[in-house]
Amino acid sequence: MKTITVSYPFYRLRHGAEGDERAPSIRSRLLYRNQFILGPSFVDGLPAWRRVSIRPGICLTVHPDLGVCRIIEGNRSITLLGFMLDPEYPSRSDDRILRGFMRKLTRSETFMEHTGRYGGRWALIVDDGSEVLFFHDAAGLRQACYTDPRSTGDLWCASQPGLIAEILRLKADEEALGFINAHKQVQKEYWFPGDATLYKEIRHLIPNHCLNLKTGEPRRYWPKGGLKERPLEEAIDEAASLLKGLMGAAANRFELAVSLTAGWDSRLVLASSRELAHRVSVMTVKKKGMSEDHADVAIPSLLCSRLGLKYDVVPAKGVWEDEFPDLYRQNVVLAHDVWAPDAQAILNRYGLKKAVATGSMSEVIRHSRRLSSFGKDLIKGYLAVKKMGNHPFAVRAFERWFSGLGDLYNFNARDLIYWEQRAGKWLAMCQLEFDTAWKEIFTPYNCRDLLVTMLSVDRKYRSLPDFILYRKLILKLWPEALDVPVNPHKKKTLYKKVKPRIVRVLPVKLHSPLKKALRLLNLR
Repeated sequence: MKTITVSYPFYRLRHGAEGDERAPSIRSRLLYRNQFILGPSFVDGLPAWRRVSIRPGICLTVHPDLGVCRIIEGNRSITLLGFMLDPEYPSRSDDRILRGFMRKLTRSETFMEHTGRYGGRWALIVDDGSEVLFFHDAAGLRQACYTDPRSTGDLWCASQPGLIAEILRLKADEEALGFINAHKQVQKEYWFPGDATLYKEIRHLIPNHCLNLKTGEPRRYWPKGGLKERPLEEAIDEAASLLKGLMGAAANRFELAVSLTAGWDSRLVLASSRELAHRVSVMTVKKKGMSEDHADVAIPSLLCSRLGLKYDVVPAKGVWEDEFPDLYRQNVVLAHDVWAPDAQAILNRYGLKKAVATGSMSEVIRHSRRLSSFGKDLIKGYLAVKKMGNHPFAVRAFERWFSGLGDLYNFNARDLIYWEQRAGKWLAMCQLEFDTAWKEIFTPYNCRDLLVTMLSVDRKYRSLPDFILYRKLILKLWPEALDVPVNPHKKKTLYKKVKPRIVRVLPVKLHSPLKKALRLLNLR
């Protein structure tokens, strides 16, 4: 059987003469950047976007900057959106990876088990000649939202709900709007819980779920078995190998910048890049209001100086410039103003030439004692921690997620709530908004095999105060990366000691006044 490879390379901004209609504007390149729309027909009004027919009635319309690779063999096909990285073979391209997948494709519904070791930020559309399934990377960072065909007639799927709502002329759900407006009052980095979005007709595809593109039905496909506890040293060897391989694969694809703070997550990412030190740069965004001696600036600067690494501080201005504010808000429904100055500063500094390696979603591994304190009442506790209160919309959304967990075997629901909710919802939308700033966003921890390996060690090794797993991994990968302390500014304050009890007893609106009062008493 003949195999056909169809590659759709990254879009390049033409530098034509002023007034040259062939040269797209910055606005046309940034608006909906790296996004896609999948539906029963192609979407008009987007002339620069690429069109890919998966099969009759399943049509993909893709922003020109989003990587697309497609393998076709007879009546079977695999279509990749974004990029995949193979830590075992870091030099392999998307095309080579998909060719390997095609040899394993028998039934779409079991295909996900072949993707565990792969990192990156990706979504796959797998057609086995009968069924067609859509699923994404471990944390769902190449995020996707979809409609309920019972409400909309046809199935639509897209990078964010605003695109679908614009196509179908959907109106915001009043209860969802009421919840998010209340949430925004107490949390600038607001997000929708569960599979909820701003629209009744649209759901968010949660990590570890696939979507049947013929029926429109989502299905949980993981976990499929128990988590085998592993000795610490064995897990360290495996995790170190995966991290090094993923970083090497990313450096082979992109001009890479490591985003470094004072914390454990990004320190481990930096340690994983030791063999690439001559090929990657290190940077920190100095957020609005952040002083020069803030730990997230001072610690990376000192560390990079000692390691002989080039270090770049990118200051974010409090005032937006030019047309960026309007573009940023139009790019994603309910865009976060709090992130926009950082995005503009990064865009101005690097001009979409660099991909960033971040320490995001490592919190899945670092065990949270805050959630442990809530015992069995996980939903109530998590709502309190994330400042969502007891709003009925949020409660129902989390209850839907909780009821859909199924058999967790011996996985901990407290780990999965961060994996599937905080990472799969909040972080996924964050990265979509920062697609206006970076060429691509790479999160090394976004690899199922790596997450499972690190979760397989005893909880005491991935908990406060020492985070032994992280410390030993860094010592193995780049010992000198610990010559400068990690998070020296995070002392255990009275407020932090009593916070788990506070969030259970006091209304959310009283948390901030209490913190201020303790600060005045020098207890904060």
